[in-house]
Amino acid sequence: MTGDWAYDGEEMRRGAQLAVDDINAKGGIRGCKIALIVLDDQNTPATAIALAKKLAKDGVRFVIGHFNSGNSVPAAMIYAKNNTLMISPASTNPGLTELNFWNVLRTAGRDDIQGAFAGEYMADHFQEKNLAIISDGTPYGDGLANKARKTLRARAHPEKLAKKIKFGQGDFSDLVNQLKLMKIEVLFFAGLANDFGPLIRQTKEAGLNVQFISGDGALVHDLPGKAGPALEGVLIAFSLDDRGNPAAGDVVARFRSQGFEPADYTLKSYAAVQVAAKGIEIAGSQAPRAVVASIKSGQPIPTVLGNLTFDAKGDRIQRDVTMYVWKKRPDGTLTMDFKSP
Repeated sequence: MTGDWAYDGEEMRRGAQLAVDDINAKGGIRGCKIALIVLDDQNTPATAIALAKKLAKDGVRFVIGHFNSGNSVPAAMIYAKNNTLMISPASTNPGLTELNFWNVLRTAGRDDIQGAFAGEYMADHFQEKNLAIISDGTPYGDGLANKARKTLRARAHPEKLAKKIKFGQGDFSDLVNQLKLMKIEVLFFAGLANDFGPLIRQTKEAGLNVQFISGDGALVHDLPGKAGPALEGVLIAFSLDDRGNPAAGDVVARFRSQGFEPADYTLKSYAAVQVAAKGIEIAGSQAPRAVVASIKSGQPIPTVLGNLTFDAKGDRIQRDVTMYVWKKRPDGTLTMDFKSP
């Protein structure tokens, strides 16, 4: 709720709150009303752990969150030991569900799906180009890079350059020189915005014309400020725009009537509340383990994202990724739009 991702935290809060209000207006879940508690983990694992312990102690048994995977994983361990179900609308690191916590679900997609999709996209659209895959060295970046690399090689189009930078490096002059020497034309950056923006800017300033592609970790609202005008044309593999889903029409209209645009994580948070509520309804119980079992039973759950089904790990089966491009508006500012095939 504070810091670099505060805007996304507010989207989560707004989405969850409206879902709670809508369910309560219809009598609640099996006659029980929902009370929503909003806490701020400040994108700090230690804080996330402390809050998870507090919620468990207070008897909270259903959590919508956390936002960052680095906080969701340690918090999930606390919740698992304290009989609490966690549904994240935003954490995309594969490890969150690969660790086999009984209590974890997510309405967001997974990084490895983004990585595979980026690899497929490069193989399909840049067959004759020299490709590079650069990771920022974080677990997120390495996972994304490895999946893209594996996909490219399976498509018989391996990258010409694979490299890992130091997180927060700042100065990319050596890398830019290497890109120039190896005549790299397309670069997939697996990492976060603090490095991605300066890398785009410095590459352009060096006179190179490189097509950049990245994933959701590089997508922050101030990315145009970090990258400058060179951001135009950059591609981002990111979740589907849920606002276009017919099932979300009424909710989207009501948010807009309030002057709020329900982008990114708003509808995924609304859906997370719906999933928990439907799980309780199917189970006929508020016991978290029974609710998890009902959600993972394979029964489609109607949400604002359409019908969702979940596998045994807690991941949604429906693929949640497409390609976007940064475009220049008539007023000169940059915006991210859906990339047509």
